[in-house]
Amino acid sequence: MTLPDQKDPAVRPYVQAVFQRLEVQRVPWQDRFSWLDLGAFWRTSLNILFHPSVTFAAFDYTAGIRSSLVYLLVYGSLGQIIGRYWFALIGIQYGILEGNALTNTMWFARAALFTPFLLLIFLTFIASLAHLILRLLLAAQKPFSATFQVMAYASGATSLLNVIPFVGSFLMPMWTIVLYCIGLSEAHQTSKIKSFIALLLPVIFVGSVIAAAVLLLAVVGVMEFLDPILQYL
Repeated sequence: MTLPDQKDPAVRPYVQAVFQRLEVQRVPWQDRFSWLDLGAFWRTSLNILFHPSVTFAAFDYTAGIRSSLVYLLVYGSLGQIIGRYWFALIGIQYGILEGNALTNTMWFARAALFTPFLLLIFLTFIASLAHLILRLLLAAQKPFSATFQVMAYASGATSLLNVIPFVGSFLMPMWTIVLYCIGLSEAHQTSKIKSFIALLLPVIFVGSVIAAAVLLLAVVGVMEFLDPILQYL
C-alpha cells in the first residue's frame, strides 16, 4: 500500500482536501471538558453552519441525546431569548408593548423562563413527525435519537444568528431547514429528497393547525360581533 506523493502537482489538491476533511471531522462538542465549554460550542457551531455535511457525518449518534439536549437547551435557548429581546425593543419603540418598564420586564422574564420548555416541546414534536415519515419512506437507518440530535444541534447552531438584530431572526428559520435536510441525510445515510419530504410534511401539518386555529378565532370573533345584531333582529 502506497501513499500519493504530495509533491506531485496533480495529487496535491486531492491530498489537501482529504486533510481538510479530516480536520473538520473532529467534533469539538463531543470532546468538550464541561457543559460550559464555550470554545467547543463555538467551533462546533461554525462547523455545523459552514461544513454541515462533514460535521453531521462525523457525529457519534450512539452517544445518546444528553449532549445534544444541553447544546439545545443552554445555547439554543439563549439564542431564542436574544431574538425575543430584539423584538421586545421593537414592541416598546413602536408602542406594541404599552405597559410600563416593570410590566415589560416581567413579560420578557416569563418569555425567557418558558423558552427552553417550549423549544424542547416543539423540537420533539417536529423530530417525531420527521422520523415517522422517514420510517414510512424506509429511509430511517438510525433510531429516533439520531433524528433528534440532528435537529437539536442544527437549532442550537443557528441560534447564533439571533445575535444579529432583527435580520438574524428572519435568516434563522431558512438556514435551520437547510441544516435539518443535510443533517438527516447524513445521519440516516439517505437522499436529501427524502429528508426534505420528511421535513416538508410536518411544516405543512403545523401550518395547517395554525391556519385552522386562526380561522377558528376569526369565526368566533365574527359570531361575537354578529350576536347583538341577531338578537336585535
